[in-house]
Amino acid sequence: METVVFGLILIYIFFILYEKKELEKNRKKIKFIIHINGIRGKSTVSRLIDAGLRDGNRKVFTKVTGTSPKYIDIDGIEKDIKRRGKANIREQIKIIKHAAKRNVEILILECMAVKPELQKICEEKIIKANIAVITNVREDHLDEMGATLDEIAKSLGEMVPKNGKLFLGEGHYFDFYKEMGNIRKTKVFVSKRLKQEYEEIDFIENVALAIEVCYSLGVDRDVAFERMKNYKRDLGVLRELEFKNKFGKNISFINALAANDPDSTQKIIEMYNRTSGGERKRYLMINNRRDRISRMQQFVEFTKRYEKNFEKIFISGENKNIFYRELKNQSSKLEIIDGIERFETLKEDSIIFAVGNICGKGKEIVSLIENRGIHNE
Repeated sequence: METVVFGLILIYIFFILYEKKELEKNRKKIKFIIHINGIRGKSTVSRLIDAGLRDGNRKVFTKVTGTSPKYIDIDGIEKDIKRRGKANIREQIKIIKHAAKRNVEILILECMAVKPELQKICEEKIIKANIAVITNVREDHLDEMGATLDEIAKSLGEMVPKNGKLFLGEGHYFDFYKEMGNIRKTKVFVSKRLKQEYEEIDFIENVALAIEVCYSLGVDRDVAFERMKNYKRDLGVLRELEFKNKFGKNISFINALAANDPDSTQKIIEMYNRTSGGERKRYLMINNRRDRISRMQQFVEFTKRYEKNFEKIFISGENKNIFYRELKNQSSKLEIIDGIERFETLKEDSIIFAVGNICGKGKEIVSLIENRGIHNE
């Protein structure tokens, strides 16, 4: 028995050493790896950079997690990644191997790790990026990344490479990351060219960040911007669905369920109000998920702050009753919903901002509206 166990241990050690050697060999074949991290906008920024770098000459390969895991091959075709079981950072090893076989010049990887120790392993042992990107620092994954913004910023910094470049979408933590960059001999940049015209593509900060990364790789900023106008959007990105309810009223359903923190939610609402909507009545729908209590509490505070901007606050999802109890003595605008029946009864042209979380009831509600609505991006 001991001989068998010893033999299995030897086989395992051999496998680990072989895999490490293969990974190193494959990594050397790829000239640039861009590693995208942050709390919001990772998939979008990955896709924007992908679009900005594609010129027909460079072989660009991009892998995102987003709403569902996908990769964009060197020919620009998007394909699903089929997983067996839960997501695992070892998936990045397979992607690097696949990219090396395709003779990829630039590989763009959305960070898979959440826990800081896994982010560190992912960067130092697997990816070894030339360029790192941190889109923003927001309050999310508080149980795994830290209870404060400072702690979250530190967690995100675990994937800052050595002897590379780090691009930041926001300047709030520039000094912190600059100090970290000095230790790791990595240059740190923050995107400052924030142009209003970028908003026609996505959030200004996301587009500006992606353009700076492309510029660092030799692409003219204006050229990158033009290419990004046709970037391949993630299915979970901000979308508008329009339908007429039973009273013949025009209802715009803004699916912002992927932006599941209050700061991003507020940015989406402000951006939409600047560019669309007119004088329609505004409603807010918050979908909750059972295992996201800390996020639910964030939206409780968000509701207290901004409920005055909405006619009603519709609450759905697994924690809807808890959410309601938290606010019932402070707000008369709360309504619990289980589907879209309530939207049918709105008697004026209206806009419904759906936020919180896409899981569970959120997907169900979006599906019901998609089956009868007109889709706009």
